[in-house]
Amino acid sequence: MKKRISKIVALFLATAMALTGCGNGSGNSGASNSTSTPASGSASTAASVSKTDDKPKEIVTINVMVYDRGREYGAGKSLTDNVLIDYVNEIMEPRGVHVNYVPVPRKGSDAAVNVMLVGGTAPDIIRTYDRQRVSTYGAQGGLVDLGPYLDRLDKDYLAKNKDAIDWCKFDGVQYALPGVYSYHGKNHETFLRQDLVEGMGMKMPTNKEELIKVLYAMKDKYPDIIPYGFSGKNTDGKFTNFILGYTSRKNERDNYIYEPTFTMILKPGHKDGLRQLNRFVLDGIIDPNFVTDTDDSLYDQNVANGKYGFIMNGSSDCITSAYGTADDPNYHMVEVDCIENLDGSYEVPSQDAFSHYVYVPKTAEDRIDAVMEYLNFLSTEEYAKQVKYGVYGYGSDLDADGNPVGRSRDACKEAGTSTDASDNAFLIANFDFEFNNLVKNLEASHPEIPHDVVVQKYASQYSNYYDKMLIGGALSTDEYVPGLQTLICDFVFKVMLAPEGQFDKVYEQEYKILVENHLQEVLDERAAWYDKNHK
Repeated sequence: MKKRISKIVALFLATAMALTGCGNGSGNSGASNSTSTPASGSASTAASVSKTDDKPKEIVTINVMVYDRGREYGAGKSLTDNVLIDYVNEIMEPRGVHVNYVPVPRKGSDAAVNVMLVGGTAPDIIRTYDRQRVSTYGAQGGLVDLGPYLDRLDKDYLAKNKDAIDWCKFDGVQYALPGVYSYHGKNHETFLRQDLVEGMGMKMPTNKEELIKVLYAMKDKYPDIIPYGFSGKNTDGKFTNFILGYTSRKNERDNYIYEPTFTMILKPGHKDGLRQLNRFVLDGIIDPNFVTDTDDSLYDQNVANGKYGFIMNGSSDCITSAYGTADDPNYHMVEVDCIENLDGSYEVPSQDAFSHYVYVPKTAEDRIDAVMEYLNFLSTEEYAKQVKYGVYGYGSDLDADGNPVGRSRDACKEAGTSTDASDNAFLIANFDFEFNNLVKNLEASHPEIPHDVVVQKYASQYSNYYDKMLIGGALSTDEYVPGLQTLICDFVFKVMLAPEGQFDKVYEQEYKILVENHLQEVLDERAAWYDKNHK
């Protein structure tokens, strides 16, 4: 079982472990450990919940992290006060638990959680994409061992996801639970304006050389279009797969050394990819001012207005945001596979067999019964469906087979639920039934997108991907990786912005900064691990 590995900032560890409890409730909930039968739902109303006059003697309040992505709510609702949280508490309060959502900005979420830990306001249940964050903090004694409480989770969740759950153990201790995928595809999708390509009398590119020709032709033909969409947000989505097109996966040892984290883009051959990105900046294929757009605000605006010809951003926003808003009746942005690597393969990293890690800080241990009752709720598939789809009758409707289909964004806002509530489904990221309904669901929520675009998107997303080769244990150098993750993005941006004729000089001075921040130690320890375990 594999997972992207990114890390924890070591600075906050000692301080955070000394904190007192941060929930609003106190004591244990005394809630039942059994899995309850999910409430039934209909296409027109929220799932009903059996009422009882037997109120629990005590209701324990727990705080649960939720990403704040700036999504809009209607009907006077908000991220912390909406149809979904009402539904959650309608079920949880008879079990002796009241749930509060604690917003954490998606950008810099781990750093924000660090501040909350230090300040004594951290949620009782936290999610992260960073494996080393879990391993390092757990090793320092800052996390609850969830192993003794696993039997409180839904039995189907435990049975279906044994490998993923085991992957969340560190030196035999269950420091986290996985948010699992029933199916998974590629990470960092690639999109191209087919209408612009064909408008130039060119064919859609099938390799890097053809793509580069298309981008330069766009610059000459369409002066109002930025050929390659980019921003200065400190993340890898807009460059990783392009740089990986200049690398190989034939060397298994290299894969284990580089693939766990953002270090992937430092694989042998990466310098050629960076050189091409630098040339794109110098020639105006990428806007030279991209680095000032640190929050993606200009990038998102350009996406919505259809101002980019080519996008590699790790999501489908360039499709869902622009159709219907771009002031161009011919707008036709499609997903493409056109960046082959040195092996001649179009495969790119998968989004991993599970999505993220869910952990409980030691400060919440006195509320562990209430915490596990809520995790039990999230691990039960029928409840998880209601959570992910914003509650039946509000954020979704049921189809003829009894499966939820998401409503349009306007309908969700009008109903007072999130336009995308999937972040709240901590333990089950998707469901078996969804794979056959991908096209139907996207068209239901975004009817403005052409059918052929939706079909092509999913055909590409769920082909040509690979699972990364990841190390299954905690390493002593894990503590350095959070800082390196940020520095690697800085490294890429600074090298891309190298002045004409100074690429090698800038590359060397910026790479030296990575080495000074323990990069070589990280790579060397991974290499030693591989050599020890692959004799």
